[in-house]
Amino acid sequence: MMIEKGFFNRMKKMQTMRMLGGGMDLGPLNEYSFEICFLLIQNIFLRELRENHHRTREDMLFIAEKILQEMDLSYDPEATQRVVDGTLWFRDPMKQESFKTRIFHEETGRKEEFAFRYFKVDREHSHWEQGGSTVYMLTEESQEMIFITREILEEFGFDLEQFYTLQLIKTGNFTKAQGSIDNLMARVRTLITREREYRRDILRDPQNIFFDQSSRGNKSEEEIKAQFDEEQKVFEDMFTWRSRYDALPTEKKQEAETMFEKLGQARALHDRLAKLVTENFALEMEIRVKYPESFWNTASHSFKKDIWQNHIVKNGLEKIEDLEAVVAPLFSPKTDFIYPMDWAWGEQQVYRKRTFKHAREELLEEDWTFREIDWELLTELYEDVFRELLEKGKFSIRSLNEKSEPEQGKWLKQRENIDLFMMFVIADVKLDRFHTGEDERLRVYKALCDRNPDFHKLHGKRITSAIEDAGEVLLWEEVLISPYTIYLEE
Repeated sequence: MMIEKGFFNRMKKMQTMRMLGGGMDLGPLNEYSFEICFLLIQNIFLRELRENHHRTREDMLFIAEKILQEMDLSYDPEATQRVVDGTLWFRDPMKQESFKTRIFHEETGRKEEFAFRYFKVDREHSHWEQGGSTVYMLTEESQEMIFITREILEEFGFDLEQFYTLQLIKTGNFTKAQGSIDNLMARVRTLITREREYRRDILRDPQNIFFDQSSRGNKSEEEIKAQFDEEQKVFEDMFTWRSRYDALPTEKKQEAETMFEKLGQARALHDRLAKLVTENFALEMEIRVKYPESFWNTASHSFKKDIWQNHIVKNGLEKIEDLEAVVAPLFSPKTDFIYPMDWAWGEQQVYRKRTFKHAREELLEEDWTFREIDWELLTELYEDVFRELLEKGKFSIRSLNEKSEPEQGKWLKQRENIDLFMMFVIADVKLDRFHTGEDERLRVYKALCDRNPDFHKLHGKRITSAIEDAGEVLLWEEVLISPYTIYLEE
C-alpha cells in the first residue's frame, strides 16, 4: 500500500508548519515572515514554561518588534501588527477565525477540512472578571511544531524540559508527562556519560581542564550548584501535585502513579549527575593545586612527527600496500580493541633498578617483550579481586599494600598483572561469562567462572572505576599507582 495509515495526522503537522507566516502582506519582510512568526511562537512558549503571564497581544507586539530589531530589519508598526494578528488569527483579524486547510484522508479517500490555531486563550491567567487583558498560550499544534525542531536541534536545556513536564503534570496530561520525563532521563544519562568521560580525560591528560568545557560551558562551580538547586526545587514542585490526584478515577490514578514513579527515577539520576559534577570540580581543584606541573607536560611522541615525518617521509616505504596498512586503521569504521595503556601509565611512576650492564638490559627488555602471558597466574591473582567485588561490591588498588612480599612478587612477576587492573580503570566493562572475544578482562572472568561457580553471580554486572580522594596510593619498590577503586555499578 502506497499511502500508509496515519498519513492524515502526519500531514496535519506539516500543514501547521507550512501555513505559518503565510498570507501576510509585509512588503519587503515577506521572505522573513516564517522565521519571524516561529520566533514569536517560541518566545511565548518560553514565557509559558516559566509561568510568565506577559503573553497578551500587546506583549506579542513588543516581542515581534524586538525580533525585527535583532534581525536588523526595517519595519513599521503596521508590519508588527500584521505579524502578530496573522499568527493569532486566519485572514481578517476582526473575525478571529481558525486557520483552515484541506488534507487528503487515507481512510475516507477524500479531502477533509483541518482547522487549527497557533495560540489559544489561557483562561487561568486572563482574569477577565477583573478587567484583565486576554493572555494567550500555545495550542498542541504549536507545541508539536516546537518539539519537532527541539528534538532535531536540542534547542532547550534540562531546566526547560523540567518546566514543560511541570506544566503537563499541572494539567493532568500524564501520558505526555511520561514522555517528557523519558526525555529528561535521556538527557541526564547523556550528561552523566559526558561527566564520566570528562573525568577520564582529565586524569589521562590534565590539560583537558582548559580545553574540554563542552558539558558545562564556562559556568563556575557556584553557578552550577545554583542551577542544581533550582532544578531540585522544580522536582519538589512536581511532587507536591502527587497528593492532589487522590480523588481521580482509578485508571487515571494509576497513570499518575506510573508517571510519579518515573519522576522519582529521573530525580535519582539528577542527584547522581550533581554528585559527579561536584566530584569533578573537586578533582579539577586538586589537580590545579597539587599537580600544576601536569599542565605543561607535553606528549613525547606523535603520529605526525615520529611515524609520518621521521620515518615514512624520510625513508619511504617498500610498497604502496604498506601505506594502506599504516593509514587504514585510522579511518576504519570498525576500530580494533586497543587499550590505551600509555595514557593510564603516563600518570603513574615506574622505578627500575639498573644493576646490569647496558647489553644485559637490552636482552632482558627483549625477553620481556616477547614472553607469553601467564594466564594461570593472572587468573589466580584476580580471584581475590573478584571475590571482593562479589562480597563488597568494590576493590581498591590500595588493598594490595597489605600483601606479603611473596604475594607482591607474584604481582610484579609480569607486567600484565597490573596492566589488567588499569584496563578496568580506563574503560567500563559488562561481565559476560560466555565471552569468546579478545577482551582480556572478560577472558580472566570467564576462567574464574570455570574455576568457581560463585562468580556466576557477577554475570551481567558492569564494572566501572573511580579515583579515591584519600592520599594513600599503591606504593611498592617498583611501582606507584594512584588510589583507584573499581566497583560494581548499581
